[in-house]
Amino acid sequence: MDNANNKPIEIAKEISLKKILLQVKEYKEFLLTKWKIILVFGFGGAFIGLGLSFVIKPTYNANLSFVLVERSSGGGLASLASTFGLGNMIGFGSNNAFSGDNLLEIIKSRYAVEKTLLTPIDFNGKNVTMIDAYIQFNNLHKKWKNSKKIELRSLNYPVNVKREAFTRVQDSVLLDIYKKFIESNDLKVVRKDKKIGVVNVDFKSKNELFSKLFVENLIDQTYQFYKDTRTVQSRVNIEMMEHTADSIRNLYENALYGSASVSQVNINPALQTAVVPRIKQENDAQLYGAVYAEVLKNLETLKLDLARETPIMQIVDTPRFPLKRNRIGIIKGVVFGGGIGGILILLFLLAKFNLKDVL
Repeated sequence: MDNANNKPIEIAKEISLKKILLQVKEYKEFLLTKWKIILVFGFGGAFIGLGLSFVIKPTYNANLSFVLVERSSGGGLASLASTFGLGNMIGFGSNNAFSGDNLLEIIKSRYAVEKTLLTPIDFNGKNVTMIDAYIQFNNLHKKWKNSKKIELRSLNYPVNVKREAFTRVQDSVLLDIYKKFIESNDLKVVRKDKKIGVVNVDFKSKNELFSKLFVENLIDQTYQFYKDTRTVQSRVNIEMMEHTADSIRNLYENALYGSASVSQVNINPALQTAVVPRIKQENDAQLYGAVYAEVLKNLETLKLDLARETPIMQIVDTPRFPLKRNRIGIIKGVVFGGGIGGILILLFLLAKFNLKDVL
């Protein structure tokens, strides 16, 4: 009974397979009649690919990797773990705004990227901001030549001009370039292995020097921002303590000079009441001296605390010349261009053939 039921199924499969083979044979015969068109489109695609290999400028990849070690009361292991989001995994808590993937987002933040673009560099023998160098080697002024915005035609970002003084057009261009870096993956920040905690920063541009300097300055800006944020309270405490120490030192020195002055004036031992001011000045000098010594001790303690709280960025790999060069080679351009051209015409011809059958 089972054999009888299986026979119709096997027959149906054989019919379907034959139908597919006949369809493939029909397609093959049809495409053979169109070999000239396929050949023309294949050569056309190859020619276009060859042209693109010369027209499209190569890009240069700069890669930098680092480990951020944060030293705190929890010890080096706890700090390192918390910085890279491993605190909960091994039993250490972390309330750090720079922990885990937060650090990656801060490196890619608009603040860090724009701060880097406004950093002055030596480019082609001139001291210019990085964004001016970017505008220069991307020939953006040529693209803006016929812009309706007159300011855009001669847009630049002078060195040492405060961010608050920028015009609306300057802000807009900065934002557009930042979006391009992020949306087109020109800037990529990843941690390949969370257990190791090494952060990799990769950036590509059409200029080799710019790619290298951008990555290095981006990490410097991020580290400075992190360090300032992490140690702001300690630095404020140190400044207050230094101000207090200076004030007490002035009082101490004035008391010493006052004591010496009173001693010189009242040499006659018969004038016993004149000794009182001298004794008072000496007592004040001793008091201020003791207080000043204690303040200095506390100041040194605060400085040690600041040193403990200051994170350390350990660079693992830094970009070095020559950077990795990405370009469409002649062979690659011809092969990909020809392949794409051939595939497109094949799909078009098959679609046209099937549509003709349906009609």
